[in-house]
Amino acid sequence: MLNTALQVLSKDGTIADNTYQLIGEDGVLPRGDVVLTVEQLDQIANVSGKKALYLTVDASPETNEFPLDQLDAIFIEFAGFNDGRGYSFAALLRRQGYQGELRATGDVFKDVLNYMKRSGFDTFVVKEGKDVAEAAAGLNDFTHPYQASTAVVNAGYQTGSQK
Repeated sequence: MLNTALQVLSKDGTIADNTYQLIGEDGVLPRGDVVLTVEQLDQIANVSGKKALYLTVDASPETNEFPLDQLDAIFIEFAGFNDGRGYSFAALLRRQGYQGELRATGDVFKDVLNYMKRSGFDTFVVKEGKDVAEAAAGLNDFTHPYQASTAVVNAGYQTGSQK
């Protein structure tokens, strides 16, 4: 599950503290910014701060309908490096019109940040034990993408430019 104590890396390279809280084991809704699981979405109206949804690989936006217009952020968990469903979820949510923050969590580290950013992610919770400042350097590994993506509408092959 989500470790809310870890810092958050933004796609622009800035690092900040997480403001979102989980609902406690006692079921009490905390004040402020709250991240809800799919099973807790019925409590969204009771959240006093920003509202976030935590998606695991079992909650595809292709087969589930979420209240996208009520969410400030969607956290997408990457269960493992070899599982690319989080990339697909991000791209699908963007195609569905979601304009809020997409945050990658779980198995997130320097080598995958650039690809996550290209898939539509805004923020990242770098895997525990990895240096978040070092990982930030991975955001600009590739400055001239060849393929179009959520983040780059007109890539080099489409425009004929090298930039």
